Amino acid sequence: MKKLTLLAGLLAIVGCGNEDGVISEPPVISNSAPIIINLPSEIEVDELQLSVISVSAIDPDGDYLRYLLTGDDPGYFNISGSGEITFREIPIYEIKNLYSINVNVSDNIDTTSQTISIYVIKVCTSTLIGFSVCFGEENTTSFYDRDEDYPTWKDSDGDCQNNRHEVLISEHIDDDPLYPLTFTDNNQCSVASGKWYDPYDDVYYYSASDVHIDHVVPLYDAHKSGAWYFPKLKKIRFANTLDVPEQLIAVGASSNLSKSSWDPSGWYTTPGWKPNNKTYHCQYLQDWVKIKSIYRLNIDSAERAAIEKVYLESSCS
Repeated sequence: MKKLTLLAGLLAIVGCGNEDGVISEPPVISNSAPIIINLPSEIEVDELQLSVISVSAIDPDGDYLRYLLTGDDPGYFNISGSGEITFREIPIYEIKNLYSINVNVSDNIDTTSQTISIYVIKVCTSTLIGFSVCFGEENTTSFYDRDEDYPTWKDSDGDCQNNRHEVLISEHIDDDPLYPLTFTDNNQCSVASGKWYDPYDDVYYYSASDVHIDHVVPLYDAHKSGAWYFPKLKKIRFANTLDVPEQLIAVGASSNLSKSSWDPSGWYTTPGWKPNNKTYHCQYLQDWVKIKSIYRLNIDSAERAAIEKVYLESSCS
């Protein structure tokens, strides 16, 4: 209504001159573009569900807003008058699992746009040692660049301690006054010494320089098992996660290096790897499967067979 009133006024001014017969210049109509609120650039959606996301936007002038989808894949989606985006047909991971659309919000004068990538995530329906998992073979053809795709030791919370040192702090064993947790300087950004237990080899370490932070599910194994498909930001979060405590653990450098990228199938191969500490075998397998369940990473046939065999032989429960 505001814009119609302004338009009527504009027509009246254009149609009338001043007392000298000179037509006056029309007034400039000011307008503020719509603002899209907190729309992520990457969205993950479970397969077999239609709902994607509800777009929130405001107009500083209080104007009515219109929503429109453009870009590479708008034909797969609907967007309602209130900004609700849904799939037109049920998405299936194996058919198509990555979409790109531009969300456009207009007040009929100005338009604000944002591109979003929509990742369809497979739903795991199988079960292994009590966890919902996805069974499937490794993808060995997807290019792997650890430094580019999975850079490690970010300072996720901005407190000057990167995630390596966050793990060293959280896993320090504070039970011996001879080995307190110490830092390299008064800023307490980097850990110097303390006491850590390596469950792989049943050994204690006291210098941070002797300790590695191990990805229980190695980055390369995760990549082959489905992380290759993760959005870029999710790959970085996976490589640095503190939200899944089973994934990053403090171990001796020798343990980490010998483990390399082996999965449990390596327990029965030469070369191969398994924890020297037999009392840790059950816990290790439980953590391994839990991590793969959380991130919906494939467990291949050899890996599955090894897990089931060790679980049985070790009388795990």
